[in-house]
Amino acid sequence: MFQNYLKIAMRNLMRHKLFSFINIAGLAIGLAAFILITLFVRDEFSWDSHWTRAEDIYRLENTMTRAGEPDRSSPNAVDPLKDIFFDTFAEVEDIARYINLGITLQNNGELFSQRVLIADHNFFEFFDLKFLEGSAAGAFSNLSNVVLSERTAKKYFGDSAALGRTLSISLRGEFHDFTVAGVIENPKDNSIVVHDFIVPFNREYFVGARWFTEDWRFPIRQTFVRFASGTDINLVEAQFPDIVERNLPKGQDGMETGRNWSVVLSLVPIEDAYLFGNGSNADPDVLYAFLGVAVLILLIAVVNFLNLSMARTAHRAREVSMRKVLGASRRQVLQQFLSESVILALISLVIALTLVELALPYYNAFLSSLVEMDLLGDPALLAAVIALGVGVGLSAGSLHAAYFAMLRPRDVLYSNTSPDAGTSGLRAGLVVAQFSISVALMIIAFFVNQQTEFARHLELGFKAENLIVIGGTNNERSEDIKQRLLASPYIEAVGRSSDVPTEGSEDRLYIRPITGSDPVMLDGLPTGPDFFKVYQIPLLAGRYLTDAEADMLRSRGDGAEYKAETNIVINAMAAKLLGFDTPDAAIGHIMPTDLSSSLRINATIVGVVQDFHFDSARDVIRPGIYYVDQGRQSDMSVRIIGRNRDEAVAAIEAIWRETYPGSLLSYRVMTDMVEAQYKTDDRLGDILAIFTLLAVTISCMGLYGLASFTAERRTKEIGIRKVLGARLGDIVRLLLWQFSKPILIANLLAWPAAFYFLNDWLNGFAYRIELGVLPFVIIGATALFIGWLTVAGHAVLVARANPIQALRHE
Repeated sequence: MFQNYLKIAMRNLMRHKLFSFINIAGLAIGLAAFILITLFVRDEFSWDSHWTRAEDIYRLENTMTRAGEPDRSSPNAVDPLKDIFFDTFAEVEDIARYINLGITLQNNGELFSQRVLIADHNFFEFFDLKFLEGSAAGAFSNLSNVVLSERTAKKYFGDSAALGRTLSISLRGEFHDFTVAGVIENPKDNSIVVHDFIVPFNREYFVGARWFTEDWRFPIRQTFVRFASGTDINLVEAQFPDIVERNLPKGQDGMETGRNWSVVLSLVPIEDAYLFGNGSNADPDVLYAFLGVAVLILLIAVVNFLNLSMARTAHRAREVSMRKVLGASRRQVLQQFLSESVILALISLVIALTLVELALPYYNAFLSSLVEMDLLGDPALLAAVIALGVGVGLSAGSLHAAYFAMLRPRDVLYSNTSPDAGTSGLRAGLVVAQFSISVALMIIAFFVNQQTEFARHLELGFKAENLIVIGGTNNERSEDIKQRLLASPYIEAVGRSSDVPTEGSEDRLYIRPITGSDPVMLDGLPTGPDFFKVYQIPLLAGRYLTDAEADMLRSRGDGAEYKAETNIVINAMAAKLLGFDTPDAAIGHIMPTDLSSSLRINATIVGVVQDFHFDSARDVIRPGIYYVDQGRQSDMSVRIIGRNRDEAVAAIEAIWRETYPGSLLSYRVMTDMVEAQYKTDDRLGDILAIFTLLAVTISCMGLYGLASFTAERRTKEIGIRKVLGARLGDIVRLLLWQFSKPILIANLLAWPAAFYFLNDWLNGFAYRIELGVLPFVIIGATALFIGWLTVAGHAVLVARANPIQALRHE
C-alpha cells in the first residue's frame, strides 16, 4: 500500500511542478534556518558537558555585598573555603582549584605570551584528563614541572617529543625554568577550563600575598567541587550563610572584608557556568531569542506548506471522492496524504542538510563559533533531525489530510466541484499568520540595529579614537616608560589610571553632601594627573590634577601610606549629587571622604569635569571622584597621532622592549573595547536581519503560489467581468486587494507584539532610542509592497487574458 502512496505522491509532484517547487524550497529553507540556529544554541548550551561525572561538579562562586553598594560578583572563590568545605560537608568528594594568568614565556631565546593555569596537585585526576606523554601520577611530582596540551607542545617543540624539554616562565618579574612532565589531549573548544599550559601551585610565587590565607577580599582561584552522586545541592547551599557568619574575618583595621561587607556563596553546575555563572560573557536571553526566531521561521514554512495544500483541495477532491466510492476508508485517505506530506518534508530535509553543510563555514565565521554537524558520529543528532523531518511532514500535512478524510463524495461528485467555502477563510488566516511573523521580525530587526548603532555612536564624553591601553606598568619603571613614550614624535599624551572606560571601576567612596544629609556613594577612580588630558575630557570648572604634592593622595613605593588630605576632581553628576548648584560652586569645598570603613580623608574639590561614560549604554553615568594614587595605576593610556598609527605602535613596541626586555607588550585598542560592549547586540541584530530575510522570502514564495492557484480558480469570474466591461486596472486592483487585506491585518497583529518585545529589550539600556510610529508604518507599507510585487505578475497575466479562453467551454 505504501508503494502505491509513494507512486501517487511522485506523480502529483511531477504534475504540479510549481506547487512542488514552492513547497519543497520553502520547507528546505525553513528547515535549514531552523537547523543552523538550533545547532548554534545547542553548542552554546553544551559547554563542559564532556567531563566525567559533570553532573556532580559545581563551581563555587563568591559575591561581595555591602549595603548601599552594587554587588561585586566573581567566578572565583576565596582560598580558605576549600578546608571549610571539607570540614563541613561529608558529601564533598574532591575540590580542584586553579589561577588563570597571562605570563611571558621564553623558548630558545624567543618570547611568547601564554595563558597558564597554576593548579592544585589533584587537577588531572579531578578532571580525568588523558595523557599522551607522561602520566598524571608524575606530572606534578616536582614544583618545576609543566604539563602542556598537544597543540601547545607542537607550538613550542614542533613534531619533536616534548617530554623532558625546558621552558622558562616569568613569574613576579623573574624567569623560572620548567620541565615538561606530560602532554595531554587538547581542551575542548566549548569549555571554560582551557588547560593548555598547567604548572603546580607554589606558595613561594605569592610571598606576601595575604589573600591566599586570612583575607576574604580577594577571590582569586577558580574552585570546582565534586559532590557524591545524589547530593541535594539545595541543602548544601542552605548552610552557606552560617559558614560565612562563622568564618568571615571581622573588623581587622577595616581592611579585611568583614567590616560592613559580607560574602554570598553559590554553587553553579559546571555545565551552566559558561552561560549562567558570574563573569559570564554569554547571554542566555539572546540564545532564547535565537531559538524563538528559529521556531518562527519553521512555523512560517509549515504554514506555507499548509496554505498551498489547502488551496489545492479542489484539484484533488474528485480523486479522493472516487477513491472513497471505490471503498477507501477515512484512515487510508489520511495515511495517503500524511505520507505525501512526509515524503515532501524528507525531500526538503535532504536539501536543507545540504544547505547547512554548505553554509556552516560562513556561518561559523559570521558568529565566531565552531558549530559542527556530524550526523554519523552523533546518533542523537541524527535521530533528532529525522524526527524533525517526519514531525514537520505530519504537522504540515495534518490539516488537509483531515479535510480529505472527512470529505463526503456526494458533495463533490453531485455538484462536480469541491465544497471550498470553508477553506478560503482558513487560507486567508494562514496568510495573516505568515505575514504577522514576518512583519514582527522586520520591525524587531530594524529597531535592534537602530539601538546598536545609537549606542555605538553615543557621545561618550571622551575621545576613544587613537587610544591604546597598556597593562603591566604599575612598577618602579612606570615613570621611565612614560617619559620614553612622550619623547616619541608619534605619541601625543600618556596617562595612568587603575581602570579604563568600558572595563568598569570597583571603588566606591562615601561623601556627605553639603546639605548635611546621609553620605552618598560615588565611583572612585585612582588616576594619574594626565588622565583627563589623554581622554580629552572637558573641564567645566577649576583645574585638572597635577604632580604637585597637594594633589597626591599616595605615592608609589613600599610602605607608602594615604595622606590625611588631598585634592580631588569630580564629575558634573557628583557635583549635583553633593548639593552644588553649578560646577563653579563646588570648587574649593573640603569634603570629608571615606576611602574605607576606617580611613577618612579631607578632600578638596579643585576641578569639575564633564560627565563621561565609563560603562556601556546599558548603564547610566554614575557620579565620580578622581584622585592621584600612584600605587594603583595599573593601566597606561597612550594617545597616538592617528595619521601615523603603524609608526606609533612600532614605537611603543620598541620602547617596551627597551624598558621591559623580559616581557612582551600587551595592549588594547580603546575603539575595539567600545565596540566589544555591543558584540552580543550586534550578533542579535545580524542574525535577526538574515533570518528575517529568509522568513519574508518563504512568505513571499507561499504568496506567489497562492496567487497562482487563486488566479487559476478565478479565471472564469475574471472572464465574465471583462465581458461585462471591467478594464485591466480594475481586474489588477481586485486581485491585489484580495491579498492586501490579510497583509494589512497581519500588520495590526504584528505591531503590538513587536512593540512589547522591543520595549522590554530597550528597557535594558539606560540610553535608548524611542519607538516611533513612523518606522512601524514604513515597515508595514514595505511588507504590503512586497506582497504586491509578489502577486502583481499573476494579476496582470490573468487580467490581460482573452475571456474567450475562459468561457468557451461553458
